[in-house]
Formats: sequence, C-alpha cells, structure tokens
Amino acid sequence: MDEIDEIDEFEEIPIRPVRELRRAALGQDALLFCAAFTLGAIAFGIVAAVTSALGETSDFWTISLSDDLVFSGLIAGELFLLWNNGYRQGVRGHSIGKHREGIEVVDRKTREPTGALRGLLRGLIVAVLLDLSIAALPLGLPTVLRRATPESWHVGGATYLALALLLVPVVLSIDRRLADWVSGTVVVRADTHTSASHRRIVSLIELIGVAGVLGLAITHIVFFAPLLRFPTLL
Repeated sequence: MDEIDEIDEFEEIPIRPVRELRRAALGQDALLFCAAFTLGAIAFGIVAAVTSALGETSDFWTISLSDDLVFSGLIAGELFLLWNNGYRQGVRGHSIGKHREGIEVVDRKTREPTGALRGLLRGLIVAVLLDLSIAALPLGLPTVLRRATPESWHVGGATYLALALLLVPVVLSIDRRLADWVSGTVVVRADTHTSASHRRIVSLIELIGVAGVLGLAITHIVFFAPLLRFPTLL
C-alpha cells in the first residue's frame, strides 16, 4: 500500500490545452454576463415599481414582461462585457474567467497585454457579435443595435453570420477567432490565478446571475403557458 500511495503522490496531473481552458473561461465569463444582465433588469424593475407606486398604472406582469426590462439587462451585460473582456483584458491581460483558468490575451508579437484601446476594440467586437446573435433568436428581443439603428439597417443575414462567427470557433475550439485576428492578439498560458477567496465570491455572483436569468425565463413561461396549445396524440 505504501508503494502505491507513493506512486500516486508523484503522478503527473495532465495539462489541459489552452483551447480547453479558453472554453472554460468563456463559460465563466458568460455566467458573469448573466449576473450583469440580472443587475440591470433588477434596476429597471425597481425604477418601474417606484414609478408605478407614484401614480402610473403598472403591475408585476407588466414590469416583468416588459421589453424595457430585457433591454436594460442587455445594456448592463454588454457594458460589463466591454469592461471585462475589453478594458480589463487589455490592461491586465485577462478577463475574470481567463484569470481563473490561468490564461491571458497578449499581443501576438510582443507577448504583452495590448493596452486599453486595443482591449476595448476586442471587447467591442465580441459585444457586437453577441448583440447581433441575440437578434437571430426568433423571440423579437429588443437588442441594443435594433433600438439604436434605423429599421432599414436591420439585415437579417448579418445576425446569422454573427451567430456563426461567435459559435463556430467555440464549438471547433479554433485557436484564433475574429477578435484575435482584428486586434492582433493570441491567448497563452499565464502564471497568475484567482485566489480561493475570490473564486468563492465569483461563484456566488455567478449563482445569482443564473438565478436571475432563470427567474425571468420562468416568469415568461408561466405567463404564456395558458396560451400554448399542443396537438393531442389521439
């Protein structure tokens, strides 16, 4: 038994490839996006509830099913994306998710962080792709670009192209994606990792974000459930 324990103690832990770490970091950043979305939606809900109490007619269903509530959440989420995957990543070299996974985004030639401007450019590209991809969903969600641009500018094909540019590299684990090519960056391993205490805090924030998004989804399902009519089997 002692020999077996000694062998297990010195057994090497397999090193995960960068593309796998990058996919894990993306999932964590997506959960934090949900937390920012939840915060923005809650802020709108509080303002709408206060306004309603001051005299305007409104109830729970009107507020929770409002397009403005979803729009407020998307604005908060995309602003967080610009900071986390843009500014922070350009200055510090990593988003929160990448920091937890021990990877960073650096200049392809110098292997140093790109700086705030190029970081924001990279974050803006991701934010635009995400906003267009959300518009591709057949739910008529009020995305930022839909509200900020004239109706004549809305090209349906662009939404599906953005969805492909966003998802295909993730599914196929492509090393360099559109944002990397435009900003001249590459993702590499880093020596820094998030501390255990910060990991617990981030995990709690992620849990709140998931709960908020699920709560909004359940609210819509409960409200529209009576309107659904499925065909009978007999």
